[in-house]
Amino acid sequence: MRKFWWPEPLYEARPYGALTLGLLVGVIALARSVALGNWEVPFMMALVIGSAAMIYGGVVLQMRYEYRRRSRWNRERRD
Repeated sequence: MRKFWWPEPLYEARPYGALTLGLLVGVIALARSVALGNWEVPFMMALVIGSAAMIYGGVVLQMRYEYRRRSRWNRERRD
């Protein structure tokens, strides 16, 4: 199966976009539910999906950070 190629700037921005989108969706769902005092299922699902997007973005950023840290260590160790 062929993988989809992402341009480098878009690849780097993807986890930040997930964090931003998740935060935006979560805050809107939470604010609407608190303002109306009604915790409906669609808005609770939006809150869950927003949280999942934020977790995804954070995990991807952490994995990239750890990979780059190890790679730099390996390059310095070989030299």
